[in-house]
Amino acid sequence: MTRARDRLLWVFLGVLFFLSVIPCGCRTRCPIDVDETFAKALRIWPGIDIPDSIDAKCDPVDWRSFSYPQDVKVQVTISFGDLFKAHSCEGEIGLYSFEGNLLDTRPVVPQTRVYEFTFTAQKEKSYYFKISARKGKSAYVLRAEVSPIDPCASCPPERCCKEAGLCCEPGTVCKGKECVPADVCDPPCGRGFLCVVGRCEEACPQGCGKGYYCDEARRACVPTSPKQKQVIPEKPKVETLPRCPAGKTYNPKTGQCEGGGSNIVGKVIEATQTGKGVEVIINRGSDHGVRKGQTATVGGYQFTIGTVSATRCKATIPNASADELKGKTVTIFGD
Repeated sequence: MTRARDRLLWVFLGVLFFLSVIPCGCRTRCPIDVDETFAKALRIWPGIDIPDSIDAKCDPVDWRSFSYPQDVKVQVTISFGDLFKAHSCEGEIGLYSFEGNLLDTRPVVPQTRVYEFTFTAQKEKSYYFKISARKGKSAYVLRAEVSPIDPCASCPPERCCKEAGLCCEPGTVCKGKECVPADVCDPPCGRGFLCVVGRCEEACPQGCGKGYYCDEARRACVPTSPKQKQVIPEKPKVETLPRCPAGKTYNPKTGQCEGGGSNIVGKVIEATQTGKGVEVIINRGSDHGVRKGQTATVGGYQFTIGTVSATRCKATIPNASADELKGKTVTIFGD
């Protein structure tokens, strides 16, 4: 009786051992997962094919990270399985920013082999790919390519410094290879020109007709005086000065033709139409003996010298036209 009991005990223990050993012997051993969290993400090197695999049972999640020492456009391609052959994996690929925000996501299905992600990577910022499988398994190849960013892709032409590789801030323009304030021109613009986004432009490119002048601030031709409904007076008759022999000039003060030794001859270098007549600048001044108040003539008009500088003098001639006086010879009479 004791032997039978012992035999039954040994059989029972043997069955227990068999039941405990058999399942362990058939269980699949999974390799150690080294990239199952973003903190363990393996680096993506541009221009290199990186092979890996994913398995819903043993290796359900892979994390990969990408960064670059400058701003670039990035294209990442992840190819599952073999060429022209469907794989058996179902899952998802997610792209995350360095702040942890989801930028893009794609479902992984057996009918699709290649998945492409394109994004702009900021200098030295990390971006993460989470590749997960919920069913099946597959090998895959990951490859990243980078290309420089066009700094002027969304930049106004005047702010684009392509050679310097940058887009100037609002309120500045590109000049040479640097950004300068938009309202500064170097060298400064001359008369009749305005500084527009760092470049000199004509205020009135088409010019202004008779009776109008260019308002540089408005960049428009405006009348020299407000338009009024009135009778335009007849142009006064110009007194014809007597002809004098060669070498002599008529002096209206004395009414005589006098020798030209004390007279000064110059030329109108600038004539501007104003509401009072024509303002002329003559290329003679105090260095040539000109004094304020002297009488002078030009083109049949008699007038009085006003402001005098060392090499220039200025006067206003009523009832005259700027077009007919510009470039004319002026005679300034001596005392």
